[in-house]
Amino acid sequence: MAPPNEPLHESLHDEVDTAIIAAVKDRKNGAGARDILESLARQGHRISQVTLTRRIDRLIQEKHIARQGQARATRYFHDPYHDWFAVPPNKRPPVAYDPSFLENYRPDVDAWLTPEERTRLEMAGGGRRLDASTYSRAIAQKLLVDLSWASSALEGNTYSYLDTQVLIEFGQAAEGKSLDETVMILNHKEAINHIVENIEEIEVSVRDIKDIHALLSRGLSNMAPQDIGEVRQRLVDIGGSSYKPLAIPQRIREEFDHLATKARQIENPFEQSIFLLVFVSYLQAFRDVNKRTGRLVCNIPLLKSGLAPFSFMDVDKAKYVEGLLAFYELGRIDIIRDAYVEGYVRSAARYDAYSWRPREIVEIEFKRRNDIYQCVRDYVAAFTDRVVEKGVEDFAEVRFADENETVRRLLVGRISEITNSLAEGNHIAYGISRRAFDDYKAVLEKLGNDDGYNR
Repeated sequence: MAPPNEPLHESLHDEVDTAIIAAVKDRKNGAGARDILESLARQGHRISQVTLTRRIDRLIQEKHIARQGQARATRYFHDPYHDWFAVPPNKRPPVAYDPSFLENYRPDVDAWLTPEERTRLEMAGGGRRLDASTYSRAIAQKLLVDLSWASSALEGNTYSYLDTQVLIEFGQAAEGKSLDETVMILNHKEAINHIVENIEEIEVSVRDIKDIHALLSRGLSNMAPQDIGEVRQRLVDIGGSSYKPLAIPQRIREEFDHLATKARQIENPFEQSIFLLVFVSYLQAFRDVNKRTGRLVCNIPLLKSGLAPFSFMDVDKAKYVEGLLAFYELGRIDIIRDAYVEGYVRSAARYDAYSWRPREIVEIEFKRRNDIYQCVRDYVAAFTDRVVEKGVEDFAEVRFADENETVRRLLVGRISEITNSLAEGNHIAYGISRRAFDDYKAVLEKLGNDDGYNR
């Protein structure tokens, strides 16, 4: 894991901030607000209680100060977060895997997410829970591109979003990219498809997690066949961290079983999701591709509950990396939790438009996507060349004349819907090049609306 390029948090704003931290740093039992104000006054910094509260709230958010207690019992302590990570990874004390993190977590008793955060996450996706199979298939194509691109980018993959879309939908690799980058994207596609197609049967089990890892890791240059979907037999180093994962395969298997068992006992899908994201990454059960596996596995409880997925499209990369490092080395969940909540809230709305689509439309496009998109492309080309004068529905009726009436109706309806919605912002999604669309648009404009022509 590469360290973030930017500082972990912004530097202190001024000497008052420095004085506030100094006022709490050496107090074993913490400092109250009055203690801090008196300390500041002795240094010539006279500020109001309101100003102090505002500054402390910011310093807490920036991980310089920690708060304990409430009301008059509130005490403030120095947060050692910055002191720890100010030291280079190779200079920090080695931190071994701590089995107590997993052992002490009590499903549906302990919770990393507050009730308010769970409600916020639920509402971010529209506050609806839909049929898992229908919803997963409805969003499948968009999720394939979003999650494949975002998860790969977190690993340093240089494919652009558009290049990823072209590779996933049309199998065309981008020029100038390494083979591993291309394979990484295609592996994401296969793993996400596996989850979507089997969402009703798939469970959070060791075997299911291994399956996803196998799909994500096959064909990568650093992964031997015996490493794919199997618990590692060797030590691994975590780049940019002093964390040392377990080394004994039998112990890894035991913790892996324990992880999956506890995850299945968590009822709330968001809590289960963040639990999987963090612990799959923390255990490092595989030779490589652990974080990618965690990012996909954490979507299983969301999709099984008919909730918007976590695509990682809008996650703050620095906070995500910092959050995992803080858990690895300090056992802190607060930073990765904040990155999870904020990232999910920003990305969930991307899938809201798919929640209303009828199941039969979702199913036909999922099963016959290539036929549908090819018919749209063929119609656009034929219409542009004036090979056909009829509308798209008649064109599609002829194309699918041999289908039974129900299937033909669904195919024709979807093809007509796509064709009539073609615009500069979406034609590429159906494999229509910019030039082909511009030519098609020019013919439509030439015909005009005065002759009553209807596509």
